[in-house]
Amino acid sequence: MRPVAPIAAFLTGHSVRGCTGLSREQLDFQSRTEIPHHQWLAHNFPYHETFPFPEPVGLIRASLSNAAHVFESWLPSGGTRHRDQVCGIFRRHDAVILLAGSCGLELLNNLRLPDEILARIHVFAFGPVSRRLPRTASHVVVQGTRDFYSGLCHRRPDHLIRCAHMDYLRSPEALDLFNKFCRSILEPAAVNP
Repeated sequence: MRPVAPIAAFLTGHSVRGCTGLSREQLDFQSRTEIPHHQWLAHNFPYHETFPFPEPVGLIRASLSNAAHVFESWLPSGGTRHRDQVCGIFRRHDAVILLAGSCGLELLNNLRLPDEILARIHVFAFGPVSRRLPRTASHVVVQGTRDFYSGLCHRRPDHLIRCAHMDYLRSPEALDLFNKFCRSILEPAAVNP
């Protein structure tokens, strides 16, 4: 049987300009999932080391930084700047589980990844703020009942949970849904040769 060799990774905007370090909240969520630590990419998109996440970060600063990140991804050069690096990482794995928060789906769409890579990607989108859903192997959209931002973009989420836009990673419901999503991807692959 061929090994699945899955990886999991965060795909969110940068709340601190240029920082790919994971926040304490992201690291805490990661530690509570059923995905072993060694199967997580150590950094946020575009998956190379920059500097540790400086906490705390104010909401206004984080919002402006995320908006700038998305705007850059809309530019012809910005959308494809990290494509080769991301493809190189994802190509080494049969399954890639992306934990995409807020503008993460927009960043993923703007990468314009080839179909061969998209076919490996499974997206757990929490509170997505994007113009469309990705053409990946699978995706699930989780939206908070008090998440006004995501509600403007995605009117028919797969799951509604009790939280606001900034609360997903603290939500036991989101954690449970993420673990179920991961099992649905990894368990069938483990039993099929």
